[in-house]
Order: sequence, then C-alpha cells, then structure tokens
Amino acid sequence: MVGSLGAQGRACGDGSPVERLRRWPGQELVFRRRAPPNVQGRTLDDDGWPTRRMRPHVERRGGSPGDSRRMNAMEPGQVMLVLHSHLPFVHHPDFRDFLEEDWLFEAIMETYLPLLFVLRDLERDGIPCRLGVGLTPPLMSMLRLKDLQEKARRYLEKRRQLAEEEVRRREKSDDGLEAAQHYEKRLNQMLDLWDGLDGDILREFRRHRDEGRIETLASAATHGFLPLFLKPSSVRAQITLGMDLHEEVFGEQAKGFWLPECAYRPGLDALLVEAGVEWVVLDGHGVTQAKPPPPCGTARPIRTPAGLVAFGRDRSCSEEVWSNQVGYPGDPQYRELYRDLGFDGDYTHIRPYLKSDGVRRNLGLKFHRITGPDVPLDEKAPWSPAAARARTRIHARDFLEKRKTQIRDLKEGIGEVPAILAPFDTELFGHWWYEGPWFIEELFRQACDFSSDLRLVSPGDVLRAPGSRPEARPHASSWGRGGFYEVWLNDRNQWFWPYLHEMEERMESHASSVEDPDTRTRAILDQMARELLLAQSSDWLFIVTMETSTWYAEKRFRDHVHRFFALEDGLRGSPPDAEEEARWRHQDVLFPSVDFRLWSP
Repeated sequence: MVGSLGAQGRACGDGSPVERLRRWPGQELVFRRRAPPNVQGRTLDDDGWPTRRMRPHVERRGGSPGDSRRMNAMEPGQVMLVLHSHLPFVHHPDFRDFLEEDWLFEAIMETYLPLLFVLRDLERDGIPCRLGVGLTPPLMSMLRLKDLQEKARRYLEKRRQLAEEEVRRREKSDDGLEAAQHYEKRLNQMLDLWDGLDGDILREFRRHRDEGRIETLASAATHGFLPLFLKPSSVRAQITLGMDLHEEVFGEQAKGFWLPECAYRPGLDALLVEAGVEWVVLDGHGVTQAKPPPPCGTARPIRTPAGLVAFGRDRSCSEEVWSNQVGYPGDPQYRELYRDLGFDGDYTHIRPYLKSDGVRRNLGLKFHRITGPDVPLDEKAPWSPAAARARTRIHARDFLEKRKTQIRDLKEGIGEVPAILAPFDTELFGHWWYEGPWFIEELFRQACDFSSDLRLVSPGDVLRAPGSRPEARPHASSWGRGGFYEVWLNDRNQWFWPYLHEMEERMESHASSVEDPDTRTRAILDQMARELLLAQSSDWLFIVTMETSTWYAEKRFRDHVHRFFALEDGLRGSPPDAEEEARWRHQDVLFPSVDFRLWSP
C-alpha cells in the first residue's frame, strides 16, 4: 500500500485540495461568547468552526485615555525577543545510527546547549534577562527519550574527540589552531553540562523559566499547518495536546502559543482561547492588514473578537538578525557555514567520524570565515572565534541603537509605549549563525546602557503593562514565502492534503461513534491518532517544497498514512502483522497518553 499512495490513491476523498480549501482563507466570521468544549449551545459556521460576536475592548485605567497614553509614552519602549525551537519528530530506535536523527544532535550541539550557556552566564554575572522561548511538542518528546539522549551524548563525545585530534594536529602549523582549541573547550563544557543534567536539558529550561529568565510558549502537537485542516476537531486536538504537554514539562499552563509557521486563519482564535491561550505571534501583515486596520500597526498588539491577543512581527529588526545578505549574519568575520571539516579534512583522518557508509558529510567543525559575499569557498580566510565574538558586541550595540531610534520615532507617531516583536527560529542562533548565541548574550549585557529608552521583555510582560490593544480581525497569513499558504499547498505537495482530510474525517467519525471500546479497540484508535498527528507535521510539506530531504519526508508521510489505514483495517477484523504493529508503536511513541476521543466533534 505504501508504494501506491498518490494523488489518486486510497484516501483521496472528494474534490481537489484547492476546491476543498477555497472557502477558508478569506472567510469572514461573526463571533460569540466562549462556549464549553462539548459544543452544546455553541454557534457554528458552515464548516463547524465556533462563532463569536465582536465587542469593543476597553482598557480600564484611571483618568482619561489621553492622559493615560501620555503618561505611558514616558516609559521605556518594549522589545520582545521570542525564539521558536522546533524539529520534526524523528525516532528510529531500531538503528544505532540514523542520518536524519542527526538533525536533533546538531541542534543540541549548535543551538540548545549554547543557549543554555548564555542563560547560565547571564545568571552567574547577575545580568537581567527576559525573553520568550518556545519548545514544540515533537522537540520536547525527542529530548525526553532515553535512547535519543544516549545517541546525543555519543554524538557530542565523538565531536569532542575529533576536536582534540584537531588541536594536536594543528599545533605544529598553527593553521586553524585557535578555532580547534575553541571547539575542544566548548565541547568539553557541553559534555559537562549534559552529564550534570543527566541528558535532561528540558530540566534546565524549566529552571530558567521558574526563575523568570524566560517565558515559555506552547505549540501545536506535531506542528501541523492548522489553517488548512479540514476539521475543527483536528485543530482542537493539536492545540489541546500541545498545551497539555507544556503543562506536564513545565508545571504550569502556557499563556503564549506559537502557531506553527505563524499561520493564522479566521476562527482559530476562538479555539485557542477555548484552550486557555492568551497570546500568539503572527507575521506583520497578519496584524497590519487586520480588519479594521490597527492604528499602531505592529507597534502594539491587537485583540481578536474572541479575546486572543496577537503580536505582529516587526520586519525591520527581524531582517537585521536573520538575513545573511543585509543582516548581521553575513559579516565577513563570522564563521562560514558551508566549509566543514567533513569535506576539507584528510579522508583517513575523518573516516572514523563519518557514518558507516563512509560518505563525506558535515561534522560541525568549521575553520573558515565568510570573508566576503563573493569570495569562492576555496578562498575563504581562517575563522577567528575571538574576532567573531568582538563583532557580536558591535552588532548587539547597533541593534539596540536602532531600536532606541525606532522607539523614539514610534512614540511620536502613536503617543504611547511601542512593543516591538522580534521572533526567530531558535536554530538561527548557533546552527545557521554560529555566533548568534553570543549576539543574544551581548544584547542583554549591553541593554543596561539603554535602560531609559528600552527594556527587553517577553510578550506576557507587555500584556501585564498598560497599553492599547485595539480589537481587530487578523488577516489570514503565515511567515512563509509569499506571506500566506503557498509553501504548504502547491504543485509539489498538494497530493498530501486529500489523505490528511480523509484521515481527519475518519478519526472524527470513530471518535464520535465508538462510545465504550474494549482494550484492543482503544489501543488501535489511540495509535491511529498518533499516526494522524505525525502525518500532519508541516515539516514534510515544507521539505518537499524546498526539495531538501524530499525522499525522507515523502516516505515518512506515506508510512504514517499506511499505518493509519492498516490499523483501521484491524477494527474490521483484518489486523496488521503483529510484529510490524509492535514496531510502529515502538517508533511512534510521542503522546503515550493520547485519547482518540479528543477528535470528537
């Protein structure tokens, strides 16, 4: 069955994906007061989405609104750094070494551990620190699995050994010695931290959350692209499971929720508020093109008709940080991403650190700097960690100076304290831009010099402070290419959606019709729910569009679709092979307590 899945295959349902989705993005909704989860008494639109009537939002403060705004405008501006940490769920326990599992290990080595070093160093030196950090359920689920923790430690240990060898080899010539010594020291620090936490880095994130340095965000169960889902029950399940896992890991319900790909469509706000979400992040045009247009643009959050607060991304400060063309990451002193020891090193030297197939691949140790935008790879100059770190100090001050000027201009325009949102993929800092964690650290170290002009805060802090939140309906949007949905629905991946919609309909049908399942039936339906969740991951759609690891993404999607329908056949008396089913359960282990009844309409 796996090999036969395609645009005309088993789960296609009726109508093309474009036809079935046409009514969603521009749909206008009327909203009403919050209803309980069981839909009794709820007003629904034609698609089954909850509705709500708009009502004005009034900030209750002493004095007239004009007086309050003038007083408020004297306060420092607010700058919100929000990091979104996500990887797709990749777990192959039957293999000692699986290529795509390296995505996690690379992110641990290059991003997550360096970010924890930043938080620890700021804590040690008594530097105030406050930012938003989201960790998605697939990422948290992988970080909690013991077999992946063991593989991650082995990955770090091998890199440490390689760095030590590089130091010994380069001591004679001094070529790249500074970088090699940096890697050796850094990897020893990483292993010390890893072992001190017994591989549980989520525990350290929780400590920093409990001590107030970070505000954590929840996210959807498997990072599904929610606006293109067919059934509200599937959206509700993704939201509920994400909120529940955040509470399980961090001991408290999240107030903020990272919408996968910052993707929004009318109607999502009511479902999010129903789950207890208070605020989300949208791309800038989702706010600036809201109805009615907010007077402050993205400089202040808006409140949706359902009561959800939406912050809009500030494009100017975001571009300065993420763009390698016009932003800081393209500085000639920074490390070159595309020169790696795995390709530069003598083959006999690096062979023990490659996969069993012996193919040259990135090993994470890079010894050259960008040098210049037009400099060929083979002419790149040596990378100096000390020189690169010095540049992060300059760039952090430049960023803060620009925010100071931006805040001054915005205050004159809107007459109150602006709240500027700078959201990024966490993996930008360290993986794509190696010096990125140093840049974050420098922002907080130098922010004290700007204390009269700005404060680095989290979105939750903004909501607890005075300030306008005009009511408006956000526009359908995402932060992907083109600003809408084309990355996740196009000629390359449109064939995914009929299967996903058919699976949603069948899951909802089973959830509403099976009232008192026996143990075997319950186990089948719960595993079908996991396979649906994994198939819904937006990562497979994105990878196919970008044509990176297309083979793996398509295989993963086909596997989960096949497993869903094979398990469903078991409800009709034709169960899959027992050993094969056991393997699925061993591999697809996220959400061990999932309840298929979450998909009840």
